[in-house]
Amino acid sequence: MKNVTLQDIADELNLTKVSISKALRDHPDISEDTRIKVKKMAKEMGYRPNLVARSLTSSKSKTIGLIIPKIAHFFFASVVEAIYKTAFEQGYEVIIGVSLEDEELEKHHLETMLQMRVDGLLVSITEQTKDVERFEAVKDMGISLVFFDRGFKDSGFSYIKADDEESARLGVAHFIEQGHTEIAHLAGYSHVEIGQKRRAGFEKAMQDAGLEINEKAIVEGGFSEAAGYESFQKLLDTHGVPKSMFTVTYPVGLGALQCMKDNDIDPKSVDILTFGKSDFNEYLTHPFTCIDQPTTSLGKKAVEQLLEEINSEKSVSPVLTELAAEIPPLNGK
Repeated sequence: MKNVTLQDIADELNLTKVSISKALRDHPDISEDTRIKVKKMAKEMGYRPNLVARSLTSSKSKTIGLIIPKIAHFFFASVVEAIYKTAFEQGYEVIIGVSLEDEELEKHHLETMLQMRVDGLLVSITEQTKDVERFEAVKDMGISLVFFDRGFKDSGFSYIKADDEESARLGVAHFIEQGHTEIAHLAGYSHVEIGQKRRAGFEKAMQDAGLEINEKAIVEGGFSEAAGYESFQKLLDTHGVPKSMFTVTYPVGLGALQCMKDNDIDPKSVDILTFGKSDFNEYLTHPFTCIDQPTTSLGKKAVEQLLEEINSEKSVSPVLTELAAEIPPLNGK
């Protein structure tokens, strides 16, 4: 079936192509009766607007580029859902690129989206990305960019994130109140702010409680299940089986859990606090205690901030927004 064009509709109604275009855009030059007639005919004929052509004749493409490090991850899946919903409500489509924690793939997605003339970008960086330089080109092109979850503070770009340090501090303090006094930490890379801040929150809670921080019980690594497995194995080699543990992300906790099973360690013997959660947590044999990130609020706020910057007629000063996390009872009960 061939694509129906503006000219096809014009031929059916004996109107000009320009008049059809204006009627579909509710232009005041066209009477209400004609607009109704044109829209009715367009619907009957199965007309679909050419969004690419439309973007070429206007200053906006009504699209947002979204770059995330993972998609098979409860946190990102939940944030992406909120981003899509909020963008759709404002008349924007979202183009997604998954970097798979690879900075070269991240760079590829960034360049591709700029070529696609997106109006703005939402980015959560990879665990390999160490500086903001590659994103400076976006600013030079006059395109808005907002970091979320993982990004760069004081970089000239807005940044929407959880209050990682304070949330980690509160979560670990809660864990300590439950009787845990010897807590290992599977930390994130220190060059990624969430790794740095969550470790700082962990150490602050331990210090506030007057507890010793055992450096041998802190292992720095990535944010994935594979990284969690590797980090826990290192912990076993340098420290032994911990009594309890705080992990930088929920997937790191899952990786550690698998490593326990492979080393014939009873998962019930190690209580685990994770930053982040999953809907499947309650189905674990020994559920984690989870610091629940505000995924819906984070996604919604990131889109709202980006659209404010896109639609502002004057320069908008970058903002840092840190959202509070929720600290639930032990083991999700």
